[in-house]
Formats: sequence, structure tokens, C-alpha cells
Amino acid sequence: AAGQEGARVLLVTGDRRIGGLFVTGEMNSLDVRTSPVNYQRGLFLDWWQRVGQGHSFDVLRAEAAFEAMLREAGVTVVRGARDVVPLFPVDNSSGEVDLSGPVGVQVDGRNAYSRQLIDATSEADFAAAAGADFSFGFESLGYSERMADTLVFRIAGVNWSELSAGIRERGTGYATVDAHVAWGHFGGYPAAYQAVEPGIRLRGLNMGRQDDGTLLVNALLIHGIDPFDPASVAEGRARAEREAPRIIDYLKQALPGFAGARYAGAAETLYIRETRHLQAECILTVDDVLDNKVTDRDIAAGGYPLDVQVLTPSDNGFVFGTPVIYGAELCVTVPAGLDNVWVVGKAAGYDPIAPSSARVVPFGMVVAEAVGVAAAQAAALHSTPAEFAATPARVGELRATLQRRGAYLPPLVHHDPVGPWQHPHHEEYRLLLSHGLALGGYNNEPDLDGHVSALSYVFMLSNVAKRFLDNDHIGPVLLANFQYSNEPLTPEIALKLTRSATCQIGPCVAEDWAAMRAAGLVPADLVIDGPLRRGQMYALAAAYAAFALQ
Repeated sequence: AAGQEGARVLLVTGDRRIGGLFVTGEMNSLDVRTSPVNYQRGLFLDWWQRVGQGHSFDVLRAEAAFEAMLREAGVTVVRGARDVVPLFPVDNSSGEVDLSGPVGVQVDGRNAYSRQLIDATSEADFAAAAGADFSFGFESLGYSERMADTLVFRIAGVNWSELSAGIRERGTGYATVDAHVAWGHFGGYPAAYQAVEPGIRLRGLNMGRQDDGTLLVNALLIHGIDPFDPASVAEGRARAEREAPRIIDYLKQALPGFAGARYAGAAETLYIRETRHLQAECILTVDDVLDNKVTDRDIAAGGYPLDVQVLTPSDNGFVFGTPVIYGAELCVTVPAGLDNVWVVGKAAGYDPIAPSSARVVPFGMVVAEAVGVAAAQAAALHSTPAEFAATPARVGELRATLQRRGAYLPPLVHHDPVGPWQHPHHEEYRLLLSHGLALGGYNNEPDLDGHVSALSYVFMLSNVAKRFLDNDHIGPVLLANFQYSNEPLTPEIALKLTRSATCQIGPCVAEDWAAMRAAGLVPADLVIDGPLRRGQMYALAAAYAAFALQ
């Protein structure tokens, strides 16, 4: 995009092949939002049309399309870079290094100076080396986990006609198929697989068809990898490679068309789903996504569900909700307190839950196009990224340029928040969701009026203590002292649990609702006259969090 806008551009990569996750990672299933309209246009649409505009694509065609687009834009490419170091200006008189922002990059000992530097690495490695601040995984929400990684592997010998017919016969509850891709739970059979290797799981299958008839499978989950330790990454990959042939033997027993299936290798690189989250000049939050927030400063439109892949070996992933549409502003790509650098990709300025939507590659490509154009314009103006992103007139010019280039920007139309936004306990539900403690699902239905068990409230108070207070001790005490299971959360039980949790963070409150309400542990408008509903439990949990943080 910067090259198309007239800038001189040097693209530096440690890879030998261009295309990142789509090429070396062979992740060829596309997560796109095309209803009610195609949100991902501009350069993404150009590339997508070159590879067939399907839900899947052939990796070699994808690579050829990327190469052609770089040539057409006049971009100079350095491949196989081994050592990439930020260059900072040095005061000639004092010899002091100015660390406020890099002015170039040293590539294997050779210096290249630039007015604008865009970090498009998958983990924002360059910006991190230059001093940008990040959080990691879900740690900013008091949870030391991140989404599991994946090795995409290839299957040969599948009879696509038989697979397609078998899926259509069983219906969409089983799986979905078109000419190029098949995805779904397949009756739960893949998820029931028992791995031999430690820390390996199989989920529902995403299978993208290649031009040579092989299938690329995005379904193998790997736990226990340190993404910044090459030895750990190699060890995790080795575990996955040993397991992949066993998985195919297992799938052959039940999936239609798989009688002749055989292992045909794996991608060059792992799909590392989540590492850093940039501390940017502004942050795209999960509230922005679920509120369908759009502004006159947006440079991209998103709408993919908030679909968090599994975090631990014992969970099955989390779907927090599905937006109608939301916008991303340019400032999410600008590191706070670091000049001359932009950050694009899944490590940009998104809170830990928002990336479950914003991390998908088509949305990332749309944001990256906007940054490429912005960087070209900022270079011509001798403006820093922070100055450019904070100037309404510049952002307005950028938006106009993007629209001339064919981008789709979210219309300035009001949308209500998704889900039961008029429910009396919607606010408390959303507070807990923002810390990963409540779910809306694909249909944005948190069932706020559904009954809940006593054990649910034990776990909720335990998690509130951890996520809001960074307190690991309250949960074990509650679990040890209250041996509840599936009995309803009655007012009496709720009272005992709330008081016990309160006693662990300060003076005990008298065990009656009036005292609890006077202390602020019960919202003034909360009426409890029978077994608690989910929304009422959320209201008590949110009040406990507010009380504890006083």
C-alpha cells in the first residue's frame, strides 16, 4: 500500500517465502465477514480475487499473488534476514543514544534509514526490541494463559466427492462444505480423539482444499510452548508432527471419504495464535466490539465473532459474542511513547478479548493497508505516526484516500449493543465479560434470566478475586468451606458465600441482606426473593468486585 502511494519501501523478512501465516504457516481457511456486505476490501479484495475468492485458497497461488503485488508496487524485498536491529539516533557531541524512537533498521550488519517503520511481524518483535510496551496473553485480566498454538498438516488421498456427499447427507449440524473447504464438529468425533503426545488436542476440523487435491487441516492444538524460545517452539512442533499421522489414522475410521487418507507433511512454521498486545495510543476493547462502536476516525471495519480458541488443556474455547460491525482507529497501531513506529497484525493495540475478532488475517490486512497509506503520507509530511494519528484532518485525508482505493469503512450509523442491552443486569454482565467471566455465545444470548447453581457462584467469586484483585487465595477457601454441587443458588447460600468472600479481604459484614446492602455488597435496586437468576448472580459478583477495589 505504501509503495502504491509513491513511497520508497524496503520489506525485510526473516523468511525465504512471502506470505507469513498463509504461506509458511499454510493456514488456508479464511475468516471473513461478508454479510450484509463484504467488510474486507481494498488490497485484501485484490489479493482474494487473485486466489479465487473462496473460503479457502491454494497456498502456492497465494504466494504468487503476494509476489506479484509486491512487484507491481515496486517494493524492494530482503529475504532470509537473520539479525534485524532497530537503529537509534546518536548525539554527535555527547555520544548519547536517543531512545525515543528508531530511525532505521540494521539488517545483518547493514543500515537502512527510514522516516517511517512498520512492524508487520506476527509477534511485534521489532517494536518490542525498540522499547514498545506490551502485555502478554490474558495477563492484564489476571489470567496467565494465552490461546493454544497449531500445526497445520496436510492430508492426501481424501475422496472429496465422498466427503462432500457425506457432509450434505448428515446436515449442517455435522459440518459445512463447499467446493474448497469443509469445516465443523463432524459429530464430535475429532474432539474425542485421545492424543499420545502430551499437550496435544484435536478440535473440530477446518479443512482447506489445495489445487493438487490435498487438504490443509487447521485443528491440531498444542499447549505448553514458550513462543519466544526457539527450542520450546521446536519441541512443540515435534510433538505435533509425531501426532499428526496418528490423527489421520483415527479420522479414517469414521469420516466419509477418508478411507484412503494419508499423512502428507506439515507447514514450515507453527500458527502462534497469541503473544503480545501492544500498549498503543488507543486500545480497541471488547466493549467497543460488542457496542458496535463506529466513529468518523475509523480506518477499518470488523465484524468477526469474539471466538477465543482454547486457553488450557481443560477448556473448549470461549465465544464472547458476535458484533454487527465495529471500527478500528489508526491510533491502535501507534505504540504509546515510541516515535516513528507503527504496529500491524494481531499484536496491535487490542485488549486481550478484542483480538479474538481482530486477529483474523483479512481484518489485519485491511488495517495494514491503512497503515501503509498513512505511513506514506506521514513520510511526505515529515510527521511522526503519533502526530499523524492524532490530527483529525490527516485522518480524514487518509480515510478519503482509502475509500478511493476501494476500502470499506464502517458507515456512521448507530447500532445498539449486541445482546440483551435493555436487561437490568446487562451492565454487570458486560463488566464480567470484559474480564473473561461471562459469555454471550455466537447468538449474543447470556441467559441472564436463567437459574444458576450454588457452585457457579463459588467459582464466580473465586474468579472475580483472581481477575479483579489478583488474589489466588479466596477461591480455594470458598471451595474448601462450601461443598456445593448442582443445588440452586438460594438467597441463603448467596448470603453465606458473599459474606465469606468479604471476610477474606477485610472486616466481616453482618450475615444479613440489610448489612450487605448498607456496605455496598448488594446493588440498591437488586431484589432477591427466590433462587437467583444468572443476571442477579452477576450483579452480586460485580458489587463484590467494586467493594473489594475500594
